[in-house]
Parts: sequence; structure tokens; C-alpha cells
Amino acid sequence: MKHFKSLFLFNRRQQRGIFILLILLVVVVGIRYYAATKPTSDIVLSDVSKYQAQIDSIKMATAKRKDTIYPFNPNYITDYRAYILGLNEAELDRLSRFRESGKFINTAAQFQQVTKVSDKWLDSISPYFKFPSWVNEPRKSYSSDFSDRKIVAMDINKASLEDLRKVYGIGPALSGRIVKEREKLDGFIDIMQVRDVYGLSDSTMVELRKHFYVTPKAGFKKLALNNATSDQLSTIPYFNDYLVDKLIEQRTLRDGFKTWKDVTLTSRFPTEKLALIQLYLTLD
Repeated sequence: MKHFKSLFLFNRRQQRGIFILLILLVVVVGIRYYAATKPTSDIVLSDVSKYQAQIDSIKMATAKRKDTIYPFNPNYITDYRAYILGLNEAELDRLSRFRESGKFINTAAQFQQVTKVSDKWLDSISPYFKFPSWVNEPRKSYSSDFSDRKIVAMDINKASLEDLRKVYGIGPALSGRIVKEREKLDGFIDIMQVRDVYGLSDSTMVELRKHFYVTPKAGFKKLALNNATSDQLSTIPYFNDYLVDKLIEQRTLRDGFKTWKDVTLTSRFPTEKLALIQLYLTLD
């Protein structure tokens, strides 16, 4: 009992704190009660005509914006646009299946044929159809300028950047890479080497063969792999010092290469470039 009474014994400082806390609680409760019971006065607008005019203006602008139909490509009608335009689910589904087949609608009549929309709907909406310009206009062939030119074949080792760009499919970047490859090889010895240039497609290569041929440098002769020295093998554009050393090592171990298959078994031999390497080497 004595211990329980000790819980309610406070010094003067604690008593003052409790008294101040009670006063604050009373003030807060009083303010909340006053705010809850304070009568509210109704808002009275003496003249609402100008506000009503603004509301009517907003409604008219909204209605006008909602009804406005902008030109669109009917091949790309979304679900929301279909709802706005009045297309039903079955008509939209027919359009979706047609587009999923990889085909495009190019006329208003074709749109009706695919979707089965009514004549009334088509007459009201088709004026807003916007098809790509090339649908109704003959597409210009970008290759026409090239096909009209008279082809005069020349040695590709003497061709300039401008000469290379005359070939359909070869632009500034590709012509630059062809020249760099030619410099790295110290001149092409076969037209097939050009195909190794990055970015040159098969179709462009066909066109290039019509315009250019290759004349190897005077005095060019293939090296005999089984007799060539290390310095001679180092002149092959597709070889590095490591590969030259390994080729000589394998040649010695095998007492000479008998087949190209034996050559390709050499460490780090670029098998994918074998056809190009054979332009410079022979086993005889």
C-alpha cells in the first residue's frame, strides 16, 4: 500500500508540469468544441450569370473537341478510336484479323469490304481516311538513276571514292571502307576480296561486279607455302607473326603440308578466310 501511494507523490516541478498540461488539454478541447458548434452561413451569390456563361463556354468547347475527327489511317484504328467512330466489336475484329495477315487497306471501298460497315457509316467517316501518299501515287524507284547510267567497267584498284559511289547501294561510308581495305591489302588481287568489307550486301556485290574488275599488280605470283620463308609468309595480309611461326613449325613437323586440311589444323588459323588466303599461296 505504501508503495502504491508513492506513485502519486510529485515534487513541485512535476506538479507545475502536470498543471500546464491540463490547461493545454482544456484549451484544445474548447477550441475543437467551438469550431464544431459555430454556425455556418450559406454562400449567397447575388449574380451568377457570368459564372454560368463560363460554364456554358467550357461545355461547348468540350463538346466541339469531342466531335472533331482528324484525318487518320484506317489501318491503325485502336479500340478507343473504334468506339468513338462507332465501329462495333465484330467490325473491328474483322479489321484486326485482316491486318494480322500482313495486309494493308488502301481504299475506302476495301475498308468496307473487309469490315462490312454500313454505307451510312462509310459515307460519314471515309472522308477522314488518310492513306500514305505512295498508295495513290506511283512509287519512285530509287534505283532508276543508277539503272539509266551506262556501265563502263574499270579496275577497282584504280577506282576513286566517287567511282565507287556510282554503284547502287554504295554510299560514302561503304566506299570509304572499300578504299581502306584496298590500302590494307596493298591492292585487291581478286574481286572476291571486296566481299570481305563490312556492310557490303550480296545484292550490292552483284552490282559492284558489273562496274569493276581486278587486275593484279604486275609481277604478282603466288607463294609456295612449303617453300616460303618467314619473311615471305609475313607479307600475306591475313597472317600475323604468331601464325607464321606456327605454320613453319607445323610444316617442319609434317615434312611439308600435303593438303589444305593439314594447314587449317595449325593453331589460330583463320579457317573462314581460307579462300582468300589461297589467292596468295599454293601447296605446290
